[in-house]
Amino acid sequence: MTGEFWWVPSVVVFGGAAAVLAFIVALLRRRSRERTRVDQALAAERTRAAAIALVRADDVIEAASDELGFALAQFGENATGEFAAALDASKRQVRDAFLLQQRLDDSVPDSEGERRRWTEQIIALADEAVKRLGSETRVFDSRRGIERDAPLLLEKLRRRLDRVADRVAAGTASLARLGRTYAAPALAPISNNVARAESALDDARRAADTAAARLAREATDPVGDQLLAAEQALHQAGTLLDAIELGEDQLHVGFASLARALDAADIELAEVRALRDGHEETAARGELNGVIAEADRVVGELRHPSRLSDPAADQSRLRTAMDGLDLIRSEARNRQLRLDNARGALTGALLAARSQITVTRDFINAHPGRVGAAARTRLAEAERQLSLASAEADPVSALDTARKAMTHATDADALARFDAR
Repeated sequence: MTGEFWWVPSVVVFGGAAAVLAFIVALLRRRSRERTRVDQALAAERTRAAAIALVRADDVIEAASDELGFALAQFGENATGEFAAALDASKRQVRDAFLLQQRLDDSVPDSEGERRRWTEQIIALADEAVKRLGSETRVFDSRRGIERDAPLLLEKLRRRLDRVADRVAAGTASLARLGRTYAAPALAPISNNVARAESALDDARRAADTAAARLAREATDPVGDQLLAAEQALHQAGTLLDAIELGEDQLHVGFASLARALDAADIELAEVRALRDGHEETAARGELNGVIAEADRVVGELRHPSRLSDPAADQSRLRTAMDGLDLIRSEARNRQLRLDNARGALTGALLAARSQITVTRDFINAHPGRVGAAARTRLAEAERQLSLASAEADPVSALDTARKAMTHATDADALARFDAR
C-alpha cells in the first residue's frame, strides 16, 4: 500500500508551491493596478492645474494690458518701459503655453512622458508670466499710492530736511572740534563729508521744491519721482553725517588706546633702564642705551601737548619703537642670564678644579721619581689655567678656563697613576 502512493508527497509539495506562486502573481498585479490608478490620478490633477494656470495667466495679461494703459497715461513712456517689456515677455510665454496645450488636446497620440513634460512646461510658463506681471503691477500700485499721499509725504519730507540741515551744522562743529585735536590724515576719511552732505541736502531741497510746485498748481504730472529723488538724497546726506559721528567715536577710542599704550611704554622703559643699569656687559649697555633713546624720543613726540594726533599712525609708530626695544631687551636679558648662570657655576668649577689639582699633586709627591714629565706638564697647565680662571673678570670666560683646568688636572691624574703602577 505504501509503495503504491509514493507520489502523493510530491504532488502536495508542488501544489503548495504553485499556490504560493499564484498568490504572489496576483499580489503583484493588484499593486501594479493600484500604481497605475495613482499615476493616472496624479496626471489628471496636474492637467487640471495646468489648465487653471493657463486661464489665470491669460486673465492676468488682459488685466495687465489695461493697467499698462493707465500707467502710460499717468506716468509716461519713460516710466512704463520696463512694464511694457515685461508684458511682452509674458505674452510670449503664454502663447507658448497655449501651443503646448493645443498639442495635448489635438488628436495626435502622445506618449505619457511627452504629456507629463508638456503639462509641467505649461504650469511653469504660466506661473512665471503671472509672477513677472504681478511684480510690475505692484510697482505702479506703490507709485499711485505715493501720488495719492504726495501732500502728506511732502510735509514729512520738509520736516526731515530741517532735521538734516541741523545735523549738517552739528557735523560742521564736530569737524572743527576734531581738527583741534587730530591731524589731517586722521580726519581724511570724513573731512569732506559735510560738504558732500550739504550738496545732497541741496539736491533734496530742489526735488522737494519741484514736487511742491507741481502740487500747488494742481498739475497732472506725477511727483513720485521727485519725492523719491529727495528721499534718496536725504538718505545719502544722513549716511555721510552718520560717518562723521562714527569717525569721531573711533578717533576718541583710538586716542584713549594710544594714551594707554604710552603709559605701558613708560613702564617698559623703566624696566629696560633698570636692566641697562645692572647689566655687566658694556656692549649690551650701549645697545640698550640706543633703543632707550629712540623709544624715549618717540614717546616724547607723541606726548607733546601741541601735537595733533593721528591715533592709528601714532600707535603703529609707537609699536615699531617698542618692538625694537623688546628685541634688544630680550637679547640683553639672555646675555645677563648667561653671565649669572656662569657665575653660579664658576664657584663649583673652581672648587672642583682646585680639589683635583691637589689630589693629583699629592699623588705625584707620594711617588717621587715614578711619574713622568707628561703628567707633571699637564698638572702645571692645570695650575696655570686655574690661576687664569681665578683672575678672570668675565664669569663666562672664567668658567670655560676653570673647566679647562679641571680637564688638564684629570688628565694629569690619569697619566700619573699609569706611570706609578
